[in-house]
Amino acid sequence: MSLQLIDDQGQVWDGSSRQLRHAYDSPYSGGEFSDYAVVNLGFIATNVYGHSAQVRLRPTFTADAAYDALYRWLLSRRFDRVVITWLGDGWKNEMLRSNQAALIRLDDLIEAAKRHRPDEFLSRSMSEPTVRDPATMQYLFKNWPELSANLDENQMRQMLAPLLGHRYVVVKGQRNAKNLVFSEFGGGIFANYEVWRSCAVGAPIQEQPDRLYGRWVADAYKEAVETNAPRLDQVDAIVCWPQEGRLRMRYKRLIVPIKVSSDEIYLLGGSVVDDRIDLRVTKRQQP
Repeated sequence: MSLQLIDDQGQVWDGSSRQLRHAYDSPYSGGEFSDYAVVNLGFIATNVYGHSAQVRLRPTFTADAAYDALYRWLLSRRFDRVVITWLGDGWKNEMLRSNQAALIRLDDLIEAAKRHRPDEFLSRSMSEPTVRDPATMQYLFKNWPELSANLDENQMRQMLAPLLGHRYVVVKGQRNAKNLVFSEFGGGIFANYEVWRSCAVGAPIQEQPDRLYGRWVADAYKEAVETNAPRLDQVDAIVCWPQEGRLRMRYKRLIVPIKVSSDEIYLLGGSVVDDRIDLRVTKRQQP
């Protein structure tokens, strides 16, 4: 038996690759890692048993580049039977009698998957910062009522910007308006998208390079408006950025309502990268 993994860039790896496990900071190894990668990272796993093969995938979560590499892999080989093990509501197994039949069935699965976008964006709310979090976050949570009553958005931004590495945005809106819009960006956020940043001020916050991710982020800001209180989340998101493809981002996000009145809304959002966060660790799911 030989196990291989096709990653979200279409690269084929040996299933026991330590380099790959290290790159994704996985707590698993061997078969457990292949399950983790298929379920949580959008990889495709292939097993060859003589003249038979098994393909494991999660159709709604797999990148186009991985699909393309799988097609090429199947076209370059000949099997007497191919088992497709795919994850939908649960694991399902289908046995096909030829590579051609397997490719046709994969086309069906992929076409159905394109009509649904998976839950790629995970977050976990924190009731308060920990002692390991930046002092800024701890300070804001402890002193937010007094700060929000006495600091305007410029003073708040000046306080936060250097401490969060300039990874912040200012968001504003009118109470009767449907959308919150970007008002200002710190220099450390979306730094690789200067052209987009230059056009984004005044745009709705859901209009981000990955629009589904943008809508998900917008929902978090709207909830902060509703509660009118600081919001701190751990975030583990897989996004699709133009020119860079699928990226995994792990960070802590702080959203602070600066002003929420009957007429105006101002919020300050900041984040710090934290690769210790892993919201995708699950018990191994048996196909």
